Amino acid sequence: MRRIVVDAPHGALGFDCDTRLSREQYSAARALGFRFVARYLGDLTSDEVDDCIGSGLLLLPVQHAHAPGWIVGEGGHTGAEDGRRAVADANAAALPQMPLWFDLEQPHTATTPAQVHQYAAEACAAVGRPGFEGRVYWGAGMPGNEHDVYMLQFTGYWKSFSNVVTPWKRGFQLIQLFRYPRGECYVREVFPLAPASIADVLIDVDVACSDYEGSSAKMLAALP
Repeated sequence: MRRIVVDAPHGALGFDCDTRLSREQYSAARALGFRFVARYLGDLTSDEVDDCIGSGLLLLPVQHAHAPGWIVGEGGHTGAEDGRRAVADANAAALPQMPLWFDLEQPHTATTPAQVHQYAAEACAAVGRPGFEGRVYWGAGMPGNEHDVYMLQFTGYWKSFSNVVTPWKRGFQLIQLFRYPRGECYVREVFPLAPASIADVLIDVDVACSDYEGSSAKMLAALP
């Protein structure tokens, strides 16, 4: 299936999911009103990409988060290492050149903004071939104020459902919605009439928007 990278429609409803879904399930999600899905590099295959975009959904690739308490930088996980893996996993899924998202959340409590800046610089350099760039899901426990976050080398931000700072002068391209009391929810909690094939799939719900600089998330679509 031929693929093209497009801007996410402003206000589009989507979800991120840690479950490999079938073409039938993706089609059911599209029929309910979802317009995009975020799936994880390393799990994502070219066949699943076709199942997703062939159903009419857009696809956003994101790297898995590290385990809570992870060490940022030397002695732990470096941006260079994670960036190289993101590119390798994107190539394995036959993705075209497009932004790759890093899921940053719950690092060790001693993590400093300087360590995150170093990680971001390395990650963005590792994916920084023409057409690729690093963007970030900004999750719970990440250090720094709005200016620190804005100064990272990532070119787009995705707000987690946690209470996190907003990047100064930039804002977010994606916003994860909060489902009290746990954040994540089942599809049937969003659409009570969801068919059985997808009703009990666990998701986080997201909305796409343009940030304060006019930039939107880039997503993969099937070429008409």
